[in-house]
Amino acid sequence: MKKLFLSLLIILFSPLAGVCHHSLQVQHIYYISPSGNDANNGLSPATAWRSIERVNRETFRPGDRILFESDGTWYGQLSPAGSGTREKKIFIGSYGNGKRPVINIGESTGAAITLIGQSWWEIDGLELTSGAPPRLRSRRNGITARAKEGGSIAGITVRECYIHDVWGQVGGAATSTMILISGADEEVLVENNIIRRCDKIGIHVIGKKNVVVRGNRLENLGGDGIIVFQADRGLIEHNIVENSCLRTGDPHLDTGDDNRYDWWPHTAAIWIAHCNETIMQFNEVYHTGRQAGNGDGQAFDFDFGCKNCILQYNYSRDNAGFLLIMDNTHENIARYNISQNDIKFRPTQLVTMFCDTAEQNLLHNNVFYVDHGTSDITYYYGDEYGPMKGKGKKDKGKLGAHFRNNIFYATGQGRFRTVYALGDSLNSAEFRKLEDFHQLPPSKAGTRFYNNLYFGPWMNGLPDDPKAIQADPKLVSPGSGRYGLNSLEGYKLRDDSPCFNQAIAIEMEGEINDFYGNKTGKSPTEIGVFEDAKR
Repeated sequence: MKKLFLSLLIILFSPLAGVCHHSLQVQHIYYISPSGNDANNGLSPATAWRSIERVNRETFRPGDRILFESDGTWYGQLSPAGSGTREKKIFIGSYGNGKRPVINIGESTGAAITLIGQSWWEIDGLELTSGAPPRLRSRRNGITARAKEGGSIAGITVRECYIHDVWGQVGGAATSTMILISGADEEVLVENNIIRRCDKIGIHVIGKKNVVVRGNRLENLGGDGIIVFQADRGLIEHNIVENSCLRTGDPHLDTGDDNRYDWWPHTAAIWIAHCNETIMQFNEVYHTGRQAGNGDGQAFDFDFGCKNCILQYNYSRDNAGFLLIMDNTHENIARYNISQNDIKFRPTQLVTMFCDTAEQNLLHNNVFYVDHGTSDITYYYGDEYGPMKGKGKKDKGKLGAHFRNNIFYATGQGRFRTVYALGDSLNSAEFRKLEDFHQLPPSKAGTRFYNNLYFGPWMNGLPDDPKAIQADPKLVSPGSGRYGLNSLEGYKLRDDSPCFNQAIAIEMEGEINDFYGNKTGKSPTEIGVFEDAKR
């Protein structure tokens, strides 16, 4: 009895009494080196593990760190077990001084790094590659983090990774994505990654709260650059996408499907769908491609289900178009963007609209510049060919978005045109029938165009704009944009510009900036992307 009493006293007065087992978990740092040994404990550089297979056998705990030695290369696929917490993520990165550690999947299918139903992970500073040629019905991804069926995940960060030469499948059931995060309830950050020479999609995030895609550079992609679905107040900013959409829609491309409609050939550089109050800003898009079967090819897209989203302060140059606005999109705004020669392919699609004017999508205070070819403002009203033949034709008089305070600048051999498009939305842009109209039949005067400035020729006459301003806007150096947002000083207004104090009021929530960071107040006063704070 005396022994029992003493044992109870020890437990009662122990400093660890009442502390749960979870809080006693020790955070470990695990090291992996090409010169290591899987029989080691992995807990120091001197006792490092050697293989990915050994990492995959471990279940990691909150706060653990998995570090690959710099300059090392591993062949295989990483799929570590376990989940972190909001306060203690599990970290995958590197140690030592040198180049990023490399994970090479070779000819394997699947992802270089896979997390299924796992939350609160950070992947930082790895190089992922394959180099193997594509193989039909074989998906190759860079990083995949997805929820289990019926579940969700949270807290996934991917930053400073270099993913290159991963040739997955461009179409069909095995479509490949380099960074795929799917089923995330909250906290997704994809930041400062480089993705080059890959098929099909660069970054695809399906997530809800606190989704941020920032500072990534994507080059030479078969399909889309960045896609974000379902985000509530998401943020896509400071990304550069160059040479995307190069291979989707190729009529000679074998996707492994007997029916060409079993895969989706339409791609764009940066786009969102089913998002609410999500912002795309300070992005640069150059040289999107468009094969014959790709009906898109634009730099940006408000796709199905987008509401109250904003596209601002972006630069689009030499793409197959600037913006696509699908139907079932509501009160989205494109403002203070610069589009330069977005006429890479015929037919051109500077702005393509499936939306209805009642949906109140608005483009204001943008500059559209063209110095060669015909740049189309396109109203798509239905199918004439393909599986949707005869279905869903729309009232032409109700089609479109609202254009206010924009500058349309055509010079050299450039010109603008307003057209209706009738064709197959699941087939090819080249099969679409374009119908010119001198004036688009207005449902109400000024519904579509109002108070825009027009300089240069329009093939079929100016749009129906009751307050059209026909004048040289006196831009500092139009068409002089090169690479980088800092190359666009030429789109400011000269002191003698007719655009000063000519804007109609656009009610904005709070004070915002113009393209150059000047305050606009609660409504623009100038036409175009420049607001003179001194006036």
